[in-house]
Amino acid sequence: MHKLAIQFLTQLFTLIEKHSVQIHDWKIDHVCYRTSDESHYQETKKIFSKLGELLIESDVNGRLISTYKLFEPILFRDYVIPLVEVPAPKIGKNTIAGFEHAEFVTNITFEEIENQNPHLSFDKKGTFKSVNPELAVSLGEFAIKFHQQSLEQVIEFEKNHL
Repeated sequence: MHKLAIQFLTQLFTLIEKHSVQIHDWKIDHVCYRTSDESHYQETKKIFSKLGELLIESDVNGRLISTYKLFEPILFRDYVIPLVEVPAPKIGKNTIAGFEHAEFVTNITFEEIENQNPHLSFDKKGTFKSVNPELAVSLGEFAIKFHQQSLEQVIEFEKNHL
């Protein structure tokens, strides 16, 4: 699975460079591995349970999402990526299985990110989320998302407060 993650990140960074996306020295806290249907979701969870510790499986907007802390993080360039998010597919939506997006933890506002990347078309739906809002941009079949808190911090908050 690490090899697939490296292939995904190589393709994603080719697109990031092609589209001149400003990502500074922000860390990637996790990558997302999409599943095609419920049975594939269950099989994928079994695979990742051998590669890491399940931190949480929670219902997010009507579907389950599992997050794993890898025993061996994904190493790509200067990035050390400790987590993989595995969402069940949304009901009624066809999903291609595989790695789909990476999320960067930023130290600037979403407005600043948009101002530094005026040539990109951002998806702002996630900016209204009450917990860990996000700004997203699609790059072909992949995407990158920006947020201010790491997924591990959000999970810790959810476990302690929700």
